[in-house]
Amino acid sequence: MELKGKVAFVTGGGRGIGRETCILLAKHGVKVAVFSRSKAEVEETANYIKDELGGESIYLTGDVRSQKDIKRAVQETQERLGSIDILINNAGTMLLKPFDETSVEEWDFVQDINVKGLFLCAREVVTQMKENREGVIINISSIWGTKGGPDRSAYITSKHAAIGFSKALGEELKPYNVRVNAVCPGPVDTKMMDDLAPNANKEGWLQPIDIANIIVDLCLPKSEAITATVIEAFGGGRPVGL
Repeated sequence: MELKGKVAFVTGGGRGIGRETCILLAKHGVKVAVFSRSKAEVEETANYIKDELGGESIYLTGDVRSQKDIKRAVQETQERLGSIDILINNAGTMLLKPFDETSVEEWDFVQDINVKGLFLCAREVVTQMKENREGVIINISSIWGTKGGPDRSAYITSKHAAIGFSKALGEELKPYNVRVNAVCPGPVDTKMMDDLAPNANKEGWLQPIDIANIIVDLCLPKSEAITATVIEAFGGGRPVGL
């Protein structure tokens, strides 16, 4: 229970990796703010933490692309749970489409969620983390943040950016004892992937809890030496399209 009493803000916390991360953090005694666009999903996750685990959790709705939404959600978290010690930037979207068929609107949509969202959330919590001289920020990238591939140029660009952002911010915040890392999952069996590729071969794919275990481990004091770097968790499955 080394994290007992800490406060975490988790984006995309209503399902998949985000939901499992919220639940696992709560099992470690963390007070969890669950944030997503879907009220039904975040409400269910927060209620599960409270009713089934006896933990402390609130749910918040909004869009990671909106500075107003993020500012409001972070402020409410601080008022109801306390200063945020852990930020998990998990919200993301994926586009499977050839480059020359990708519209400007689609490109911007992917970058706004997968990159701008990281910036906006981190921007709202960093000042207080610096003042407290303590904090953990984990940005979820992807196997596609480490390589190239077909029919996903917008997604790959955004996930490379997530790694660059994590390394840059991690170096900047080292003097304040605020750790920033990126986690790069391989293919994970989630609803997002079901929606994108319902007929995909999921042999060897990871489960959301596999990534949640890594995320929470990075929040623990035992991982204090790890910052401004990338943790690869590819598993043995083959990504869609390869």
